[in-house]
Amino acid sequence: MGQGSGGFPETGWAAIRPVLVGFLLVADAFAVVSLVIVRPEDWWAPFAGFGTVLVGLVWFQVWTIRHRHDDD
Repeated sequence: MGQGSGGFPETGWAAIRPVLVGFLLVADAFAVVSLVIVRPEDWWAPFAGFGTVLVGLVWFQVWTIRHRHDDD
């Protein structure tokens, strides 16, 4: 069916990418917080492992928000 049939307009990957990265960001933040709470005496290893991924996801989220209209 084409666009003239009254259907919904298609959403490109660039428009939904911030939402998908946001879900990954929330999941990784939950992992960091839960590991720090569960192992308060040995918090450094989980924080270093998941924290570096968290920093990368924050950067990627900012990038996706800036480029969300790339496929328009």
